Amino acid sequence: MSDSSPGLEAAPRVRRTQQERRDSTRLKLLEATVECLVELGYARATTLAVAQRAGISHGALFKHFPTKAALLGAAVEHLFPRIIDEYRSTIDATVPSPGDRVAQAIERLWSIYQRPELLAAIELYVAARTDPELASALSTVDPPHRRHLHRVARELFPDVAAHPGFDAIIELILNAVQGAAVGGVALPANPDHRRMLALLVQLARSAFSSPPPP
Repeated sequence: MSDSSPGLEAAPRVRRTQQERRDSTRLKLLEATVECLVELGYARATTLAVAQRAGISHGALFKHFPTKAALLGAAVEHLFPRIIDEYRSTIDATVPSPGDRVAQAIERLWSIYQRPELLAAIELYVAARTDPELASALSTVDPPHRRHLHRVARELFPDVAAHPGFDAIIELILNAVQGAAVGGVALPANPDHRRMLALLVQLARSAFSSPPPP
């Protein structure tokens, strides 16, 4: 006698669409690329290493990304929004003093730039100096990423976003922190980094508290 009954029958398995399978494979490749960049560095993060880590054939990788440069550019494009979202979620928008919020934002930005995956992404920008194909791939990623950063900054600091020097101040902070993070790879305990961060906070507070020029 069969012990099966209509109430005990397993629900039919829902088959994924071809697009869902493609999206899943692409996501595995992007995550594996970031992991390889972090652990192996740009030079050793080969397409073969990425495919093996993702559990996907080498040939299948090239069906999604025709070149290594295209894969690396897509991995950075995948990584940046996630990091920005994590950064924003840690900024307490209820801090009553704008000056305190400036200090919090810059301190958190510094901590984000210590993350291995972001340092790995910066490594790609350095490598792009002598790799035109990689430079071309990153050139399509960076402008929208930068606009996203400025948009988030305006949303975090609506009271000063109309200041005519707002974008320039944001660029100064971003470039200073990024440059110090790169230097910190060689000198992680450099005391000048903390002094630089304190000065950035002081400059930002001063700039945003001053009335805009006529």
